[in-house]
Amino acid sequence: MDRAMNNFKLRNNRAMGRLLILIIAVAVIIVVLLVVGLVPRLERKKELDKMHAETTGATPIVHTIVADPAKETESIILPANIGAIQYTTIYARVDGYLKSRLVDIGDHVRNGQLLAVIDTPTIDEQLAQARADLMRARATLDTSIADNKEAIAEEVAKEADVIKAKTNYDYASITASRWQNLCARGAVSQQSRDEKVRSLDTTNAQVKVNEADVKAAMAKVVATKSKIAEARAEILAKEAEVRKLVAEQGFQKVTAPFEGVITERKVDPGALITQGSQSSNLELFQLARIDRLRIYVSVPQRIARYMHNGVLADVVVPEFPERKFVGKVTNASGGLDPNTRTRQTEIQVDNPDRVLLPGMYAEIKLTGARDGNWIKVPGTTIVTRPNGQFVVVIKDGKVSYKPVTIGRDFGDAVEVRVGLNAGDHVAVSPNDELQEGEPVREEAYVDDNPVLSPLAAPHKADLQKP
Repeated sequence: MDRAMNNFKLRNNRAMGRLLILIIAVAVIIVVLLVVGLVPRLERKKELDKMHAETTGATPIVHTIVADPAKETESIILPANIGAIQYTTIYARVDGYLKSRLVDIGDHVRNGQLLAVIDTPTIDEQLAQARADLMRARATLDTSIADNKEAIAEEVAKEADVIKAKTNYDYASITASRWQNLCARGAVSQQSRDEKVRSLDTTNAQVKVNEADVKAAMAKVVATKSKIAEARAEILAKEAEVRKLVAEQGFQKVTAPFEGVITERKVDPGALITQGSQSSNLELFQLARIDRLRIYVSVPQRIARYMHNGVLADVVVPEFPERKFVGKVTNASGGLDPNTRTRQTEIQVDNPDRVLLPGMYAEIKLTGARDGNWIKVPGTTIVTRPNGQFVVVIKDGKVSYKPVTIGRDFGDAVEVRVGLNAGDHVAVSPNDELQEGEPVREEAYVDDNPVLSPLAAPHKADLQKP
């Protein structure tokens, strides 16, 4: 019984010891937490009280930077596709079969170089027929000229007959008059008189006949002249037909219209060739001139005003990172696209070694000179109010709110078009409670010895980033 009682007391003492240790541990933890939590707060409160005591009634401190001029140029990088300065699809001008092809894709050709030959037997026969018709027309002209000469000779002969008949008529008239007088005096018989009068009538009729023959001869001359004119017109028509067929026969030889590179070839010898450029007709070649290339870009409105002939542009091609290609603006649209607010601009770049190819992707860097002096400041200097945007300028130790017009906003920095001058002391992250004309104490940022934290005012080197 005593032994059991002693064991019970021993167990109670051990339980009480464990409980006491647990209570002490909890108390220690509580004390540590109180020390960790309360001590910093008490120190912070002491510092705040000290700061409040120091700043109550003191002049506000303003952190400033000196406004620097922005770059005098404005640049932009635009995507673009490179194209050939000249590009054409070559079609056949005659129907036939491809006799021979003398070039292939990738070949460099000269202006006027023979590219292919087309066999055109139909045109050859038509040309032979046209030349025969021309010879026939010229023979007809010779015949008409001979007929005209004969008609003229006949006209001359008829006119001579008229003169002769008129002479006979005059003689017969005088003779008839004389015999009538003689008959009236009884010197000749009335029968003789009547014969002379009849002879006069006969010669008069002959004159009229001869005059009619002259008119007929003149009409024949006119007719032969008309035939000559008709024959000459026929010759002109036949000559035109011959020239047309000769020209078409010349199209048997397909030549290069300018110097360039064959970029595509669609035919082989023996292929049926059809003239024209309809979609159903097969083109022969595609030719591009690539010693000079053209690039079209759509320039945004904000820099479009700088685009004029002669402006230089950097052409960057990813495949040639080590090379710099320089292009030049040759044409710029007279207006902006109302849908995209961009101005179509053509840039040409020399490509003497032909390393650039049509269809390549490139990036175009365009740079324009501004027409005014802009100022670049940190974005934290801008104060936005209902009546506009302002910056706080410190001059002679006093606050001055200046309205500004923003040109470009880069986020961490802005370019001011109007309202600031180079050298102005501009407040960074100004207090909203600053009043116009309020005296302040200025603390400027110095590169070698920065006195402000990065959150309070950006470093000048950071301000130079676009």
